[in-house]
Amino acid sequence: MRITKIALGIFIASILVVSGVVLATANNPVGERVYVLTDNSVIKTILGVNQEFPGVFSTGVSPQLKVLSVLGLIKTEPVQIYEITGKPTCGNGIIEGGEKCGEPGLSECPTGYVCENCKCVGETTPPARSCYPSAPTPWGIVKVNGGSGGAGVKVAVLDTGVYKDHLDLKANVVDCKDATKVGIRNGCADNNGHGTHVAGTVLANGGADGLGIYGVAPEAKLMAIKVCGGQFCFGDDMAAGIRYAAGNGANIISMSIGGDSPDSQILSAVDYAVGKDVLVVAAAGNDGPEDGSIDYPGAYVKVIAAGAIDSSENVPSWSSRGVNDGDSIIEEREVEFGTPGVSVESTYKDGCYTLMSGTSMATPHVSGLAAKLWQGSASDTRSYLQSIARDIWAAGDDTATGLGLPVAP
Repeated sequence: MRITKIALGIFIASILVVSGVVLATANNPVGERVYVLTDNSVIKTILGVNQEFPGVFSTGVSPQLKVLSVLGLIKTEPVQIYEITGKPTCGNGIIEGGEKCGEPGLSECPTGYVCENCKCVGETTPPARSCYPSAPTPWGIVKVNGGSGGAGVKVAVLDTGVYKDHLDLKANVVDCKDATKVGIRNGCADNNGHGTHVAGTVLANGGADGLGIYGVAPEAKLMAIKVCGGQFCFGDDMAAGIRYAAGNGANIISMSIGGDSPDSQILSAVDYAVGKDVLVVAAAGNDGPEDGSIDYPGAYVKVIAAGAIDSSENVPSWSSRGVNDGDSIIEEREVEFGTPGVSVESTYKDGCYTLMSGTSMATPHVSGLAAKLWQGSASDTRSYLQSIARDIWAAGDDTATGLGLPVAP
């Protein structure tokens, strides 16, 4: 006999009351989020929805969820937790891991504030240029022969947000969204700095005065999508960000994010993006030097994984390695390229510039090159990047740099 939604709701509510469960929003720490494998509206109402996907939604772990699971009324999967793959420290003004930026109860600063020397201070937009990069074209941009091009290409940077009023970025920003709350909302404030740095490497344009810094593809347009509240990023927020970018005109999705485990909805979102002719690029991770230490989502075969090199084309020990078998065919859990990722200067959340290291910094060099050299489709662009990669580090398709260093002609 078919059970109506009303009857189901009454039944579930009765069970919860009998079980002594209070229907209230749970206060969930990082790591306690799950996917619920149903589209049932009553279940959604009872548990609350963070992100929605086809036939699935995510929610926080709560007493209600535990009761429904025990009763066999729902099936769940874990939402994976990922990290930005730069090398941040609180002393440099970036919120790290579990630090609270010196303010009790805050995992990040409120909107309109930034973290400086572990304190939340008011964010202001410099009325005019008050700082300058050490060089207009950083060594990494020179290494890949970037610094021009990208017109007509949209790059979605999924990260900690972007300081969209930075003089070297603001003319290129065409979208600014936040997936870290519930659903997709307006706003992309970067309280961390990581996302602003990544975006600058992709497409900083030197500012209206030409005295700022330049990225790989300064004519490309930026979709800034915040999927990380601080150092950590929930898989469901990332999946929602990927789907939003792919559904709203992105040509390239750049994720300087990584973690040890696959996430079902990120994989589904990547499939969706690739199906809409979007090129997806992600960091290999900072868990090296062991072979097989590559992170997800970069480990997916449909995603380009970027490892890091320094200015001498050496591979830092921390850059994650893949399981490349030397056949020059990129497969699951293989690094595809090695690009600049050590002491990379780029834009920062305070309107100025800073140096950062990590495969987070390598990733936007690939994303920027893809924008600069866009071949009309994601698959053709990926093939072209592979064809122009110069073999570096170890001979052939190696575990650290894959096919090598792509350099624009």
